[in-house]
Amino acid sequence: MIRRELELTEGDKKWLIMSQVEHARISGELTNTLSERFPPEVVDGIAHHDDGWAEWEAAPKINPSIGGPYSFLEMPLEESLVIWDRSIAAARKIGPLAGFIVAGHFYNLLSDSDHAAEPNAIAWLSAKRKARTAWLDEWVRSGEGHTLDAAKHAQAQLLTTDLFSLWLCCDSPIAGAAGEILEQSPMKPRLDRLLSQFTFKSAGFGRRHATLENTLEGLAWIIAVDPWPFTESLVSLSMIAEWAPVANYDNWQSLKVASQPVELRWRLIPLPVTG
Repeated sequence: MIRRELELTEGDKKWLIMSQVEHARISGELTNTLSERFPPEVVDGIAHHDDGWAEWEAAPKINPSIGGPYSFLEMPLEESLVIWDRSIAAARKIGPLAGFIVAGHFYNLLSDSDHAAEPNAIAWLSAKRKARTAWLDEWVRSGEGHTLDAAKHAQAQLLTTDLFSLWLCCDSPIAGAAGEILEQSPMKPRLDRLLSQFTFKSAGFGRRHATLENTLEGLAWIIAVDPWPFTESLVSLSMIAEWAPVANYDNWQSLKVASQPVELRWRLIPLPVTG
């Protein structure tokens, strides 16, 4: 789950709560619109790499230190491992390459974390090494052009579009927003990799209030991207999220009562040429 704190009007602080499953879907949409084409198994694996969050997000646990739902950056390791295993199992149903890259995604996250030396992390990493080796071997044997380099390239693409989508959800600029989430987290080294590949510039932000004709509030960004990696000259993305006043909630039910749906839209455009 992604939790972002916003202050769109003075003194009115809200939590914007976004689904990891939806964030992953946007990662898949980004991959599917690239000028560089990837096999359907890779696109589907990327789009479903966070499917394991679905059960947890149906009734999220509250982080007692803030009274809001745990974000993906705060999850206890034991719960993360369960979610990751579900995500990997869902990806493996798509195919061996999908299983390989999704397992590798979480393997790398854990390997680079402060939890890597804990006994349950060591055991989990060992099990995933064996599974990934078997799935890679199965995929390589299944077709011409199925090489280790191609698998590594697909793995790197998952990381790139995962970070791209996370940046849109967490750090796309809003006046009054309470800081940059990824920049101030252990994700920063990965974010730096993304920002070494792409420049993002805010070209506009707007808020739509609910009306009789449209009961959903909305937030919309226009983001200029350079270099432009997509086939089309405009990429439109959207998701339905929730937002609620920042408060100390006892449980998810009480937060849910206080929340309302909000439509998020991002319009990606090429960075205008100047000179």
